[in-house]
Amino acid sequence: MEDKASNVSVMEQAIRRAKELRAQEYYNMIALNEGVKPKVYKDSKGHRTIGVGFNLEDGGNRKILKKEGIDINELFDGRELSESEIKTLYNHSLTQAFNDAQKFDKNFAKRPEKVKKAIVDMSFNLGLPKLNKFKKMREGLEANDYNKAADEMVDSEWYKDVKSRGPRTVNLMRSSAK
Repeated sequence: MEDKASNVSVMEQAIRRAKELRAQEYYNMIALNEGVKPKVYKDSKGHRTIGVGFNLEDGGNRKILKKEGIDINELFDGRELSESEIKTLYNHSLTQAFNDAQKFDKNFAKRPEKVKKAIVDMSFNLGLPKLNKFKKMREGLEANDYNKAADEMVDSEWYKDVKSRGPRTVNLMRSSAK
């Protein structure tokens, strides 16, 4: 009986570790693509942003700041976020990106991990309304044609706008093509 109990805890530890590794991979990818800045800056579209691509102009994000007890005016006055605050805001944004990715792609849960990463990265960057404009990319996904989905990513204003992020994200998508 004791062996079973210790095996379960070993199994639980392995599952927990795998989840932690996956979470770290997503953080590394998005932090590379967005940057990590503890002070307010303007993103490529001129939006005031902080942390890991946390758009301070977004009404939903302002509610998150309030919920977390972070005064937006202090941020605008130059206050830096702590590492913990950066992670907290990032986690809110990542949760939203995953939810949006699942709405965008009804088969998201069944996709290869690299395809999921590409969709989540685009969702994090664009948000669902803009991601939904990638209709031909969605058609490629629905056909499990990851090369077509990648081609449609390349054939977009997004790809031109995001500089080095575009090729990295497209490569994630293409890497699952058969």
